[in-house]
Amino acid sequence: MEISEKENNKFLRQTDKIPGKPFLNRQIYRQNLRLRHRYSWQISYRYTELFISSDSSLEDRIKSLLEEIYSQLDYCIECDPSFEKSLSPVQIKPYFPEPIKNMCRLSAIFNVGPMAAVAGTVNDFLASGLEKYCENELFIENGGDLYIRSGRSVNIGVYVKNGFFKDSITLQVEPKDMPCGICASSGTFGHSLSFGKCDLAVVLSDTSTGSDAAATAVANSINSADDVKKSLNYFKKLSPVKGLLIVKEDRIGIWGKIKLV
Repeated sequence: MEISEKENNKFLRQTDKIPGKPFLNRQIYRQNLRLRHRYSWQISYRYTELFISSDSSLEDRIKSLLEEIYSQLDYCIECDPSFEKSLSPVQIKPYFPEPIKNMCRLSAIFNVGPMAAVAGTVNDFLASGLEKYCENELFIENGGDLYIRSGRSVNIGVYVKNGFFKDSITLQVEPKDMPCGICASSGTFGHSLSFGKCDLAVVLSDTSTGSDAAATAVANSINSADDVKKSLNYFKKLSPVKGLLIVKEDRIGIWGKIKLV
């Protein structure tokens, strides 16, 4: 695949649908990251398909971290079966490991079940174990949900399946706003469960866990174009949210540490 110098400096727009996550074109941006960074890994483990890219060698550390976070999730599901299927916040149990308690705290803020934030939780757990071994750059993608740490501006092309904005939205995140999590949700395409009809909701937060939970809640809140403004005004008041993008039909709302380029 030939990629121009201009394309090598950004993530390109998605041109196909990713089951479950209406966000980025995996093959294109993964190729770009391989050119951008010295090291990259594509990992399939349990229900997770990860892409990790960094300026440092991390290969020997990834598998044990994945095993550990999944062991924690399995333990909580075994002890509290409602944890896996609940669509509303779950009471934190004293025996929950700290990453799972955090998952529950953040999902409760947005009134969604804890598993709405599972991809983001995996990202954050990996980041916490890997970032001290990185010089500066670390990208973790889990089904379209991102953890980003970089000393350079990052442009992220997003896909929205409507005739008004298709293939026309690129977001920019500045180094001063990283590390951060960026996650997306939609009620009009993809396989993720949503109770709304949002074309696209993208949330930037300090963590992938918070972004993941928030994106689900924002998408749930949109049923018509008239909901964009009130949802934007509501969710920007919740402290984990640092940036928002909402698209419904011909309306687009944007706020915070996300800008269009």
